[in-house]
Amino acid sequence: MNFCKSLKIIQVILLLLLVSTISVLCVEKAYADERSEILTLINKERTDRSLEPLRIDEELEQAADIRSEEITIVMGHTRPCGNRFSSVSPSAKGENLAGGQRTPEEVVTAWMNSAGHRKNILNPKFTTIVISYKQTNDGYKHFWVNLFGVKKTKKIYLEKVNGVKAESEKTKITLKWNKQSSEKATGFEIFKYNPKTKKYKLMIKTSKPTTNGLMINGLHSSTTYTYKIRSYKIYNEKTYFTPFSGITVRTKKA
Repeated sequence: MNFCKSLKIIQVILLLLLVSTISVLCVEKAYADERSEILTLINKERTDRSLEPLRIDEELEQAADIRSEEITIVMGHTRPCGNRFSSVSPSAKGENLAGGQRTPEEVVTAWMNSAGHRKNILNPKFTTIVISYKQTNDGYKHFWVNLFGVKKTKKIYLEKVNGVKAESEKTKITLKWNKQSSEKATGFEIFKYNPKTKKYKLMIKTSKPTTNGLMINGLHSSTTYTYKIRSYKIYNEKTYFTPFSGITVRTKKA
């Protein structure tokens, strides 16, 4: 075999590998898009009825993929081994199955038109979901799985800032308040009232729950100032705020 022939074979192999890689990436993207769309559609059904949206449960993803494989063999909530679907994972508390629907819209509509599937989607006890999809060349061809889970969310305990008081001097005010534990607060925000704009503006944001005071310098004597303070807690990348506690204080004469 000469060099040119070898080079052509290598080029063909590389081209086939490239096409194969692109195909896999396209399938994975399409699969991710379908799962995202189903989650959006299901959560719209829930939020339209004042129910909390479901969040993806990564711990159930493998179990859902197993179930989508299994229902290509036996369509039903009983697994090919004879056990109920819940045996696939102790976290699987509910299951929706479907076969034949080609799009996320079709399958969610079918579930919402079925009493049992609708009940799962709108079950207020369920907090998580995972979606799996399998496509084959025979049977229903399109196989869909929802597994529902129940994960208790941590309660956020917030406490309004208490014990707010102020000490004033000619050009200085010292604000004080009660400390809070790190369980109840991540930090504090202090706002100052502007009488010209009639709005409050954030002065300072602390990130220490044990902070219990702030010294404010460079003020005018014989002038009234108004402040409001609130604590905040960051949990799961969300920020929660308490109601404000306010105080008005006047600096002393020069």
